[in-house]
Amino acid sequence: MKFCLLQRGRLALLLLVALAAPVRAQAPGDQSATAPEPAATEPAELVAAEDVPAPAPVEPVRTPRVQIHGFVSEGGFISTDNDYIGESSRGSLELFEVGLNVSTEVADKLRAGVQLFARDEGVFHDASPRIDWAYLDYAWRPWLGLRAGVIRMPYGLYNEYADIDAARVPILLPQSVYPFRNRDVLISHRGFSLYGTRELGDAGEIDYQALLGTLIIPRSALTIDGAELDRVDTKYVTGAQLFWRPPFEGLRIGATFIRASIDFHLTLDPATTSQLVMLGLVPPDYDGTIVVSQRPDTLAVGSAEYIRGDLTLAAEYARSWTRQRSSLPSLLPTTTTDSERLYSMATYQVTPKLAAGAYYAVTRDADDRGGHSAKYMEPFQAWQRDLAATLRFDVNDHWLWKVEAHFIDGTADLDPILNPNPVRYWGLFLARTTVTF
Repeated sequence: MKFCLLQRGRLALLLLVALAAPVRAQAPGDQSATAPEPAATEPAELVAAEDVPAPAPVEPVRTPRVQIHGFVSEGGFISTDNDYIGESSRGSLELFEVGLNVSTEVADKLRAGVQLFARDEGVFHDASPRIDWAYLDYAWRPWLGLRAGVIRMPYGLYNEYADIDAARVPILLPQSVYPFRNRDVLISHRGFSLYGTRELGDAGEIDYQALLGTLIIPRSALTIDGAELDRVDTKYVTGAQLFWRPPFEGLRIGATFIRASIDFHLTLDPATTSQLVMLGLVPPDYDGTIVVSQRPDTLAVGSAEYIRGDLTLAAEYARSWTRQRSSLPSLLPTTTTDSERLYSMATYQVTPKLAAGAYYAVTRDADDRGGHSAKYMEPFQAWQRDLAATLRFDVNDHWLWKVEAHFIDGTADLDPILNPNPVRYWGLFLARTTVTF
């Protein structure tokens, strides 16, 4: 039954995309006012023609232009060992995404837009359309604008384009900074943001954003073993991003800071609850409810990108700090984690239709880079080093193909529930085709 529902949802989305077409409302033609006929007078009292005021021109009615765009993407993946994204060690064709967005200029300096998105990728089954982003954007001045609604999250160089396969060379962005599993959490937030660009004269210019709101965490983004998720309360998310474009063509350097507070309300399954009672970790009347709080989650990213002709070079360094506590400290005591993430990437447009790219990404425990502490069964669980290469071929302006290979050392970014016995060295291979309109 689950398979049928997913397929029906996918067919419905494909039909929606197929029927959609760019729409542009036609503005009515100019209408000139007709001058009233002068009242009849005696010949001696006729008014000279040049003394009659010309009729004021009537501005044409301005009808907003509506833009409709979308994409459909399908692919597959397989790994030599370990399960990443989904059951990749057995191979899977569950690498499906579809999106449809509509935007328009409602009034002078005021834009509105919305995107519906669905995906069926590995363990992330979300075939029913949901709102990916929906906003109002008022560009009051070049140095100050305001967005409100469900807004793309400014995080690093490429997070605001993470859902646009055609906007990049890699199939998977560097997983150290843009982890696939966190895509639904980091892609947008609900709230407000200020943004703008400021000229600095001979020093170039700066772009900035500041945000305040709450995170949107769908159930499909969470993997829980032995418990049911009742609800997620995101108390707040706030942050800022600043990019400097020096007077050196093609270069931008910036930093991003994000801070959030989240409460997860869970109910443990009866078997786990009974076991805790037997061990004396909880009172006999314990009902199995528990609150796990991450207060705060802090993310910081330093970014640099240089574009020269067909060559793009990029590098980012990120740190994430998490303090987690629970309402049942005897079971889940307070812990803190410090994760270090970085990558360097190069892409090159070989021909108008062929592009190639490669990156080296690292994820590791900043407190124990060598994996020597007792919390790791194997040292390689403290890090993950990923060397990736991609080829992209554009059949035309709307259709592209990609193939990608990853050679990986370590398992720090793997889901432990999917991988109870991880293997240190493993490979991941992906292929994808995308149609855009």
